[in-house]
Amino acid sequence: MRRAYKFRIYPTGGQAGRLAACLTDHRRMYNAALE
Repeated sequence: MRRAYKFRIYPTGGQAGRLAACLTDHRRMYNAALE
């Protein structure tokens, strides 16, 4: 039997900004790799 767990995160304002910047960097890198 497989079990799946989901965890929600509640970042602070500063953490949310850093997460958004990291996501932007990864998106740009992925798109550049596709070109």
